[in-house]
Amino acid sequence: MHPIPCTANLTVLLLEGSNSVSSLANMRRSPFLLILSVGCFCLSTPHSCYAQWAKDMECPPGTEYRDIREDAGRQEFCERLLPGSLKVKDGPFKSWFSAGHPGDEGSYHDGREVGQWKECDRFGKCSQVIHESTFPYERERKGFRVEVPIIFQNGKYVIDFASCWSTWVTQTGSEDLHLNIQGSPYRCNIAYLPEHVIKHGGEGDYYCRVPFAVGKREVGSLDLLHALPKLGLPQFCRAIDRKGEAFLLEGKLGEVATTVDIESAAVGRDAAGHEILRLMLNQYAASLAGEVIAKEGALRTLLCLKHEQQAELSRDTNRFKLLTYRLSNDAGQAAQERKCIAERIGLKNRQAKYSFEDFGVVPD
Repeated sequence: MHPIPCTANLTVLLLEGSNSVSSLANMRRSPFLLILSVGCFCLSTPHSCYAQWAKDMECPPGTEYRDIREDAGRQEFCERLLPGSLKVKDGPFKSWFSAGHPGDEGSYHDGREVGQWKECDRFGKCSQVIHESTFPYERERKGFRVEVPIIFQNGKYVIDFASCWSTWVTQTGSEDLHLNIQGSPYRCNIAYLPEHVIKHGGEGDYYCRVPFAVGKREVGSLDLLHALPKLGLPQFCRAIDRKGEAFLLEGKLGEVATTVDIESAAVGRDAAGHEILRLMLNQYAASLAGEVIAKEGALRTLLCLKHEQQAELSRDTNRFKLLTYRLSNDAGQAAQERKCIAERIGLKNRQAKYSFEDFGVVPD
């Protein structure tokens, strides 16, 4: 295939995965390109830029061929339609930044890139990459299966948070909704990405970190920010924090708990008079923290990504985990820590089942 050459003046913004999610490990960039300024002058009509872009792939049985042309770019791929207005890429895939400037080429399986891929940037630099159908930490997880972790049956969406096979699922509607599903070593992470956010930025996206122990759940909507609390679950979803997480509890392989897992926070003093922050985690995060500590050893606590110390966790009589963070002896650093706590975490009860007073912890 040899597209008719043309001279173009292009300003291109490549949207990486979600333009708002800073890190979605091992998931490649979204193939959509936003062309901000385009001038294309061909030897004949403007449409001749696409004249040589004929169909050159066959799709597997049960899939449909797609040829998407937006501005100067193109995507050619196969798509499998699933119940509940869901769809996934499945089969060969090719993309172009513009005529004569190829992007990526490879194959999808149920929404996930698999096998050998040729990946090119808009400057023509290409590399060969192998994408595995499973990650090592996925294979080690009990209940893991290589299948799309969302199905639609009996009028409900069933999400298998325990399996959480990493893939990308799209729900069609008045606006496409994209769910970037990523099973981390500790939790099932799902980015909620409306089409307008992927293409133009703005608000409306959020991120969910759901412990595997939640298992399979039926929801009436894939808007998990509102659907999960209706099941009596903690609020595992929140808008993307552009400043980074205010609170992180980390193991050797990444995040065990984050700000969203805090049910209550209070600043007080210990028996020695030292100023401390005490956090109550929801029951799922508390249980997960206990499992990781038993397997890996001590965790670490970070406030606003710059104040760090080894995590101190204790179990109360109601089987919840209380995390203690000792503020610095240095007055300047302690002031920064207090500011982080007040502005980014807040000293309040977040609809916790129990309050600190139930455990004999009296805030200042």
